[in-house]
Amino acid sequence: MLWFAIACQMGLCTDRRPPPTTEPYLIQSDGGGQLISAEADRADLLKWGGRVEIRGFCRSACVIFTTLPNACLGAGASVGFHGSNVNAGPIGNQQMARYLRGEAKRRFVAEWQYIPTTEIHKIKAVDYVKLDPQVKICKD
Repeated sequence: MLWFAIACQMGLCTDRRPPPTTEPYLIQSDGGGQLISAEADRADLLKWGGRVEIRGFCRSACVIFTTLPNACLGAGASVGFHGSNVNAGPIGNQQMARYLRGEAKRRFVAEWQYIPTTEIHKIKAVDYVKLDPQVKICKD
């Protein structure tokens, strides 16, 4: 994990999300972006420890926020997967898979990592929770 901190210091994290200042921290209609930036943001949110609500859609690199212990998905939210456009050693699909659990991880490894970056496999929040029962639905 130290490598992404170093990479961000080198200016490789160009699409960082704003730091948390109030609770809940809202991630809304997030298309993903650079996985290395999402990892740095995830680490910040984990350290911060406040409630994180994911609402609307959460695609690509955004999906790594769904497994934060302090996160929940809005009941009407959707989650979307595709394969990484960069795959070299531990970078890309393997990097993404580290943040997934249960059946969601199994399906990503077996199927969704092969979806081209121009496409997306969408799942409703209520169905995603069935694939990873540790993911929580927000209490509205």
